[in-house]
Amino acid sequence: MNAFLLCAGFGTRMRPLTTETPKSLIEVDGRPLLDYLLDELAAWSALTDIHVAVNHLDAPAFHEWATEHRADLDADGIQLHLHDDGVEAPDDQLGSVGDLRFLLEEVGLPSDGALVSGGDSLYRFPLAPLLNSYDGATNRALALHEPDPKRRAQSSVLQLDGSTVTAVHDDPTGAASTRICPSWLLLSSEGLDAVSTYLDDGGPPDTLGAFLDRLARTQSVQAHRLPKTANLRLHCNTPDDLEHARQRLRREPRHVLAPNTVRESLVGNAS
Repeated sequence: MNAFLLCAGFGTRMRPLTTETPKSLIEVDGRPLLDYLLDELAAWSALTDIHVAVNHLDAPAFHEWATEHRADLDADGIQLHLHDDGVEAPDDQLGSVGDLRFLLEEVGLPSDGALVSGGDSLYRFPLAPLLNSYDGATNRALALHEPDPKRRAQSSVLQLDGSTVTAVHDDPTGAASTRICPSWLLLSSEGLDAVSTYLDDGGPPDTLGAFLDRLARTQSVQAHRLPKTANLRLHCNTPDDLEHARQRLRREPRHVLAPNTVRESLVGNAS
């Protein structure tokens, strides 16, 4: 299977930290943020290829980063590919959904589905149980509990009927749900094929939440409802977010949920 990592943003809200370092490569607890996701992906038994979308200005830094990881990934049977989208300025960026279409045009539509993920979040639970259970036949999203209204307002909020996603709200004012959906999706071939139609119909190219909302209204999208534990995802989008993540990892374990607990959240198992 494939993993599509969307790392082509310019990290403008993280400046000046991102003046010379791409946001996904900023260090948290001594390691680039993207390394934590790479560790999780290496435990996905079906993974064969990782495709990373990067902008043209950040491409040299990502090439250096990739060189440091290719040997270990090759030993695990995983190929790491970088794709330069050619964008040189923030005003011209394709947006997360736009870069997903760019990757699909570069690679082709996978017949067995794929992981689609941003590169600016650190997850406090093992992803392998979710990845290794995925058969490529359905669309799946994370449903994480966020009790803080201010933090929730910075994310896409899920409207759920049991484990089924019925809508996604990017402006969660008044939304009853505390379940947020980070930029981490398992999409079937049919779900991936909907990307071009969504964009051709004028869908916003800069947010996966809006795409997921459209997808939930036209196809089945199931949610992995993790336990109601705060800070299961550390989103590093601003300097304050980054400091919050660094402080958490200094004081607390890397993972705060055990693999068995994550398995209990699998679609069909969650209560």
